[in-house]
Amino acid sequence: MKGFMAKVRYVFAVMVITGSAPNYFLLWALWRGISLFMPHWKYQDGDDFLYSMYQRMVIFFFEHCTGQKVYFTGDAAAIFSKKENVLYLGNHQSTVDWIVCNMVAIRQGSIGHLRYVMKDTLQALPLYGHYFYQHGCIYVKRGDFKQKKMESALDYLKDPKIKSWTVIFPEGTCFAPNEYDLIKKSNKAADDNGLKPLVNHLTPRYRGSFLALAKLRSNLDAIYDVTCVYSGSVNDKKERIPAPELIDFLLGKNSEMYIHVRRIPIEDVPEDEAQFKSWMHSLFTVKDELVSRFYQDGYFQKDVELKTVENHYALPYTATVPSFLFFVLSFLPLVLFPELRLLWLQGILLSTVCGYLVLAIKSVC
Repeated sequence: MKGFMAKVRYVFAVMVITGSAPNYFLLWALWRGISLFMPHWKYQDGDDFLYSMYQRMVIFFFEHCTGQKVYFTGDAAAIFSKKENVLYLGNHQSTVDWIVCNMVAIRQGSIGHLRYVMKDTLQALPLYGHYFYQHGCIYVKRGDFKQKKMESALDYLKDPKIKSWTVIFPEGTCFAPNEYDLIKKSNKAADDNGLKPLVNHLTPRYRGSFLALAKLRSNLDAIYDVTCVYSGSVNDKKERIPAPELIDFLLGKNSEMYIHVRRIPIEDVPEDEAQFKSWMHSLFTVKDELVSRFYQDGYFQKDVELKTVENHYALPYTATVPSFLFFVLSFLPLVLFPELRLLWLQGILLSTVCGYLVLAIKSVC
């Protein structure tokens, strides 16, 4: 019965999250039209509000609906106490990592301000690919990195009236213990640069983070160094296995996650490129030690055993349920009226094609 209910939850979540996309895109398009003659920051305020609504609905499924237990350590109290503009540097091991960003940001009240530096292949996502760009996310090409394109995109976020969490996963791709060729290549990159190879992470790429920092430093309060561990990424023998993915979460195959957050004041981050490169690797060396300690002993910090500490950062249902209900209600007409479903499908097709054209004309990366 439990397995059946998990499958029902998965199907329902996929229907609502994907089925709401055209409705969300329509709301966004209306706001985009209304705000055409407004300052960029005013458009961004409205867009961030809409993005916050949608992501709160996503959080409902991945945290409240699954019963996921989320534990925070490190500087969580300081980070959740006030809103800031930040550069978010996270470890990368699963397609769920962007949900982790949501889980951190929502507890500060900044979930609408998340903007990702992401792979150019994500442009191909119907509707989402175009919208991410409109939201202020930045596409980059692996192996064909165009610095001026990224700098141009970052210039938009320099406006002090635009609140932003600029999110970068410096490893560039997900770490998995069975990706032997990828790990070998990563270790070679470390050796070639005289750096210590990592055990639980890939050797971080520093260039994108350095550019973001150089462009946005005057508008940043801090760097958030975020390290996440999923309970489903080890087996009963405490051996590393690939971290759970989006489907695994919705099926209830990951019951707990542990997030260590460290706030680094922006004035403590090197401005020199060579020093920043070394600093970045040191950052990931510390991450590596944290993760190794967790898998060995069950905690990030010796004085904080997570499973015996009360979670003071539980997310109230009021933070997610209203958005969930709004998008479910917006989806119901499609179920009740067949003619609307046809318009809905046509809208997806037309909007996707138009989005692809805009991205191609602008050549965003």
